[in-house]
This record gives sequence, structure tokens and C-alpha cells, in this order.
Amino acid sequence: MASLAEIEQLIAPENFFDLDLGDERFRQQAVDRYALEWSTRPPFYARRLGIPAIVCTRARDVMEVMLDPSRFVMKAPSLPGYEAFDIFGGLESVLQMDGERHSRVRRLMNPAFSPVSLPAIRPAVERIVAERLDVIEAAGPEFDAMHDLCDHLIVRSLLDATFELDPAQQKAFERVHRAIFAMNFRPGQARPQEYTEAIEAVRLVIADLIEERRRSPRDDFISKLISARDEGSKLDDSELYGQINTICGAALGSTATSLAAALYLLGRNPAEFQKIKQDPSLIDDALEECLRMHCPGFFFFPRFAAVDTEIEGVRVPANMLVLASPQSANFDPEVYVEPERLDIRRKPRPLTFGAGNHHCIGILLAKMTMRIGMRAIIERFPNIRLADPDFRPTYGGNVGTLTIASLPMRID
Repeated sequence: MASLAEIEQLIAPENFFDLDLGDERFRQQAVDRYALEWSTRPPFYARRLGIPAIVCTRARDVMEVMLDPSRFVMKAPSLPGYEAFDIFGGLESVLQMDGERHSRVRRLMNPAFSPVSLPAIRPAVERIVAERLDVIEAAGPEFDAMHDLCDHLIVRSLLDATFELDPAQQKAFERVHRAIFAMNFRPGQARPQEYTEAIEAVRLVIADLIEERRRSPRDDFISKLISARDEGSKLDDSELYGQINTICGAALGSTATSLAAALYLLGRNPAEFQKIKQDPSLIDDALEECLRMHCPGFFFFPRFAAVDTEIEGVRVPANMLVLASPQSANFDPEVYVEPERLDIRRKPRPLTFGAGNHHCIGILLAKMTMRIGMRAIIERFPNIRLADPDFRPTYGGNVGTLTIASLPMRID
């Protein structure tokens, strides 16, 4: 099996981009500069925290990677230096599975996220949104839409309303989420201690949850996973641990960031914001356009070349890290006219939540939560706007994520 050094020797140095994609300079400019700049660029090489990668940023190249699981797989090869891609600390996620195993686990998870399951949790999400807006209204007129609204709203909508976790259990998943999305380390470096401790703590919580739900089943996501059957097959305990951790911990940030990004983009485009305030039936289209223009991450979850291959004539050695960017692909001018312009009537089909076998399983739940939140916000606060019309966000999280650190807004 080729080492990282051997992989690097097989690729053309003249096609390397000279900024490490784990560098903060890249992330802080990712949306405003690189998304559009790279949307017409053929595949190229770069490093991610020192690891060589092939980077795909045009829509057609991103789609090629996502739709060909025979060449591009989710499970990381057992190479020294690739330990960083085990971001769930051994709790194997459906995100890291390939082939029939991925299909089987995915089928078992699907009923919990089907359209049939959503109406049951809608009243609880609406209540949680209303309670959060009460707090903001009482403290106004200025608030931080990320910390005071989106983070609280998504955590409670998912962990409380959807998964029915108690406060202590919620804190464990919030902690592991923060630890995972603050984890940036290079080959040879030790994992942060906080990450290790958070993973161990959440393992204990998941064990208790499984025992509790088996003893007293409910009509919630976790109970549905435990009781799921597919042609005589079910999730074993290892698979249950991995999927509960993925959905309850890892999914928190993407939905919160997506709602905050929508508020940011609409705030930067007040004429478009005014359209949905006057006609809330445009909310769905507006959210799709915002999801196109600002993804929760610049790159999808990492893939790896299963064989020696190429993309648009660019060599990809077996085992090489493959990074595909929905953020840049969503700005591809071959797909969208004036892609840098927010147009809530565009009706885009963004790649933000993926395509193919690994498209986001929780997309309907995420969009429902965002839709409820946005409608309630503009009904309660029709004058909501950015505190600074020229505001530009800074980003936190780990490599490739676009988590808005703070979003000051006004409601008066």
C-alpha cells in the first residue's frame, strides 16, 4: 500500500496549490474568494494539514466524485497519517461506510427521517422556536443570531424534540460536537485530550440510551433505530453507537450554520429579505438559494481513491485523499447565471447536502427546522436586519467547516 510520501511522488508538483487547506487564511476567505475563483478550475492538488489531496471544485467534477463509489470511497485506508480521518473516535458512522453495508445501514435509518416521521415533531419544534424568540425579544433590540438563536434552536429541536434526550445527555452530545469540530491535527500529532474525553463520555451516554430505549421504547428516532428491521437484518450495537453519535452529535453544527448563513445572506441583501417578509410563501425558495450560496462546509466529508484513476485527465493515485467542494460547485457559471448574486426566485438545486448514495439522510428534518425558524423570525420581527449592513463573518470549527462565529442582528 502506497505511503503518503509515495503518493506525493506520483503527482505533478506544478499542479499544486500553495496554500494548505487547513490554514485559517484559506477558511476565512473560502466563501468570499475561493468559492467563485475555483468554480471554473479543473481538478488540482493541495494539502490538507500536510496530507496531499486531489481537489474538485467544478460542478461536473464534484458530481463525478460523488456518483462513482467504485472509484471514490468513504472509508479511509489504513495509512500512517490518516488517523485524523477517524473523526468519531472509532464510533463508525454511516458517513464512513461503503457498498452493501452502507446501503443496509442507510435503509434501516431511513424510516426515522421519512416525511411520515416529521409531523410528529413539528409542534415541539414550533414551541422551541417561540420560546427562543421570547428570550430574544425580552433582551433586544440587538442579539447574536448564531449564539442566541441558531445554536439554541437547533440543539433543542434535534436533541430535545427529535431525540428526546434529557439535559445531561444533551450536554454530552454538545460536548462531543464541539470537540470534533475543533479537532485540527497533522500526521504524527496526538489527538487533543478534550476530544478523547468527550468521545468516552458520549459512549457511556449512548450505552445508557440504548439500554433505556430497549427497556422502555418510545416513538423517537433512537427507539426507531433500535427496533428497525430490514429483511431480517438489524443494527448491531456497534452500528447503533456510531449512528446515534453521528446524528445526535455531528449533525448539530450543519443545521445551525445553515440557518445562520441564510439570515446573514438575506441581511446582506435587504431587498431580497423584504420579498420573503412580504410573501412568506417564498421562504422555501429563499432557503434553497441561501443553501446554494453558503454551505456549512467548504468540502464534503473526505473520500479516498479506491484505485489508480484520473479526473478530467488529472492523475489520482490509489488511496489519495479526495476533496470535493459543494461550496465552489454551487458557484459554477456552467450551472448558474450570475452565481455570485442572491436571487430567491432562482429555484436552484444546490449540491450542499450531497448527491448519490451519501446524500444527507437528515435533509428533510434540517429543512423543516430551518423553514419553521425562518417563518417565525420574520413574523415576530419584521424589521430584523444585520446590526452592521457591511458585516462579514469570521468562521470557526475545524478544517473545511464554515461555522459562522457570530452574527449580530437587530430587531427594532
